[in-house]
Amino acid sequence: MNMKRFSITKNAAAVMAVILAGTLMTGCGGSKSGSSGDNLVLEFRGGDYLSGKPYLVTANKSLRELSCSNGTVLKVNPVTGEEAPETQWFYVLPEEYFTSYDLDYDREKSYIERCRGSLTDGSDMEAETELALTDPLTADQWHLYNIGQNPYGVSEDPVKGVDINVIPAWRTVLEDRKAQLDGSGVYVVVTDSPVDINHEDLRDRIYDPGIPGSEDLINTGISLEYLKASPSSEHGTGVAGIIAASGVNNLGVRGIAFNANLIAVDASKSDNEARFLGYILQMGSKPKLMNASWGLDLLSYNLPDVADLYEALYEQGTPVIHAMGNSFDDGYDENNKHYSSSICLEMGINCEFMQTGNIGHSPFVINVGALNSLGVKAVYGSTGSSIWVTGFGGEYGYDTNMPEGMITSAAIVTTNCQYDPKDWNDPDANSPWRNDDNKYYTNTMNGTSSAAPSVSGAVALALQAKPDLTVSQIRYLLATTSRNDSVMPSLALTVKEAASDRTYGEPMVYDYGWQDNAAGFRFSNHYGFGVVDAAALVKGALACDSDPVCAGLKELPEVYVSGNASPCQFTDDTGRNVTCSFADFRDPEDQETVLGSSELIVDAVTYDISGITYLPEGMKDFCALAASPEDEEITEHNTERKQAVFDANLVFQILAESQAGTKSLIKPLYANWDYKSGFNAPYVTYAEVVSGYMLAPFNIVTSTFYRETLKEDPDKHWTLSLKSPCKLDLDALNKSMNLTVYGRKKQE
Repeated sequence: MNMKRFSITKNAAAVMAVILAGTLMTGCGGSKSGSSGDNLVLEFRGGDYLSGKPYLVTANKSLRELSCSNGTVLKVNPVTGEEAPETQWFYVLPEEYFTSYDLDYDREKSYIERCRGSLTDGSDMEAETELALTDPLTADQWHLYNIGQNPYGVSEDPVKGVDINVIPAWRTVLEDRKAQLDGSGVYVVVTDSPVDINHEDLRDRIYDPGIPGSEDLINTGISLEYLKASPSSEHGTGVAGIIAASGVNNLGVRGIAFNANLIAVDASKSDNEARFLGYILQMGSKPKLMNASWGLDLLSYNLPDVADLYEALYEQGTPVIHAMGNSFDDGYDENNKHYSSSICLEMGINCEFMQTGNIGHSPFVINVGALNSLGVKAVYGSTGSSIWVTGFGGEYGYDTNMPEGMITSAAIVTTNCQYDPKDWNDPDANSPWRNDDNKYYTNTMNGTSSAAPSVSGAVALALQAKPDLTVSQIRYLLATTSRNDSVMPSLALTVKEAASDRTYGEPMVYDYGWQDNAAGFRFSNHYGFGVVDAAALVKGALACDSDPVCAGLKELPEVYVSGNASPCQFTDDTGRNVTCSFADFRDPEDQETVLGSSELIVDAVTYDISGITYLPEGMKDFCALAASPEDEEITEHNTERKQAVFDANLVFQILAESQAGTKSLIKPLYANWDYKSGFNAPYVTYAEVVSGYMLAPFNIVTSTFYRETLKEDPDKHWTLSLKSPCKLDLDALNKSMNLTVYGRKKQE
């Protein structure tokens, strides 16, 4: 930090610079109105001008009054109500200083405060003080406060105002607790690669839940040897920093919930999923959440025991914040030889269907997409009907290998492992941003892996504001407070369609863009309900009890499952197009309990599609091979069959429609999908995978119908339409197909 002194008189050279709580405090004075000529010295202690945490200002002289040019000077602490002693005041920089976004980069990092004191003898004296960021790299964290800063060396400056709007959230005062929001009392479980728990900006945030036998998974830390062998394992440390890197500590960066407790869980081994979910449940009902910046590409399965654990977390009140995925622009190449084609790249639509493992198609997991610093979806960010909201992921940032003239925009600045970059293959060690002062930090973190923790940080603040929020309430608050295209015009989308699809030769919609559902919620497969707004989320949390809808989501929802026989029928004579209509909704735990004449306000829906089965006939040659039996061992036939299933799945479409006529494109054409291909087998044998061991039931979800109404109506049903290149086995579909609806009965 540069230490500066400002002189007005010759005596000012004797004034000392004092550094307390990471802030440079220098006093310099002048003699006016008959003053004695001695210097007025002001010391600013313990505050933070970003969050509005009050500074305690001490004067070396008896003053009747004190005023400052930028900030507000008070005799009563606006947070705690404490009265300042005679020679002290409290100082706060008003929120309005930041709302115009007209600061320049240097002025965000520090500014000069000019204060005037009225002495008891009637004379006035002045002092100048430099106040600096208490976390020096915060000025580089555009996702916290975006003024168009570009210290990264990227070609495109961030767009002012595209940020999480957290400064007003931090400045929220909890009157009953005499505290501001910073994540205090909230526990965030970071399931990821091992986190550097000894990092200077993380070590004070690490919490030990004290679960016997968990030492090999919880708070393990990361060694230099581990990092050398797997440089990408820095991932978890970056995620943890976005959520809760310590704030107001004169070090590095700041997390969104910078005083929350972090519990680092090593999720790098996929077969530990059930085990670490069990540990999280053992942590009890304290205000907590789970961040999952990981997912499974082209690995569709359902493990009932794992599904039950996610349901138990929901019932316990623990939200799971999950990264949607980074495969929007993943086409066929040397790394993706299993992809059927790159048509998705040509058409600018999502390249991969992301409802794969249990976490990807669990009805109450909060899936998060990624926004970049320009205010649009990140190029890599996966889309789909299961997305709930969008966080801040950035783009790839500065790349030392990028071609000359390549357009680049900012990634996320966060914590990196605390080892010298020269000692391991640090991916951004040579970027122009890096130097000896920030070598334990990175400016190239990105992906929905960065977006999810930005939402987790905001949710942690909401949980501090109202610790008893349920998962349903958090989902509601995110849906109602996030910013859609009506608030952020940069999010605008158009319907993506064709008059004649290249496969089917008929009109086709590939993406509906933004649409208003029948309950008035605006949704898109690109952004979910919109871009998270931390301040609005916190405000909504504090008002939840006075909002009848939010308050009504306190209890767990009722569950009803359709029970009508043979819900699926062919819609033409090709045998390839099917529509399933759902009725006769019953409580799955008590078949005698029916929905009847009641109306259910939808919280979540799932469709069991495990009966999808190809027959040998169809419009493509691959149908015969895709429908052929799987060998028990890995053979050349199995390899060819796997590719045939991929080819069929590529041009398979799943379209849902509510009773109100709202449409949701769940599985769009040209999104690669491994379903029932036998590709990858992480938990069980290859033969068990292809036999359907992990695929029944297999539920897929959509967020589109949130808060719409389900009722029994003989003339209008909820439907699911399937379009296939191969004939479908209708009997197999009807054996398992159903619609499960979670919701609460509409009150008369």
